[in-house]
Amino acid sequence: MIVHEYETIYVLAPDLGDDVHKPLLTKLSDIIEGDEGQVVDVDDWGKRKLAYPIRRHSRGHYIRLNYVSPAATVSELERNLRITDQLLRFLTVRVGEDVDQEATAAKAAEAAAKRQAAAEAADAAAQADVAQAPDAAPAPAPAPAPAPAPAAAPVADA
Repeated sequence: MIVHEYETIYVLAPDLGDDVHKPLLTKLSDIIEGDEGQVVDVDDWGKRKLAYPIRRHSRGHYIRLNYVSPAATVSELERNLRITDQLLRFLTVRVGEDVDQEATAAKAAEAAAKRQAAAEAADAAAQADVAQAPDAAPAPAPAPAPAPAPAAAPVADA
């Protein structure tokens, strides 16, 4: 079976909580895996400002979904995205053509491990900074008083 690598980015309404994001992502993942595809990467970009208002929203919650699947899966995935009321926009792009699923999965696992290590290192650095910070910062020194202006010399009439 010929499979391609796709990337779908979708924008949800910003006022929705995680209780809406997670079930939608699970539903999309189930559609991909049901058609013998595989989700390679999910990247939650968070809330960002839109370039122009969409349905009176100036911000949106962006999520990127990278997956490997047959071409027919994309039409089913997009059909489900179209009937989702909370969705503002979506775009699907074919990234790779006739890719090897195992190699793509290994590459995705390696990228996920690097991202996890970077996140743990950032958390450790943030905790170290908090631990080294003093409890109370010293009060700033008072500013010096301005020097008095020199007196002007009287001007003699000629």
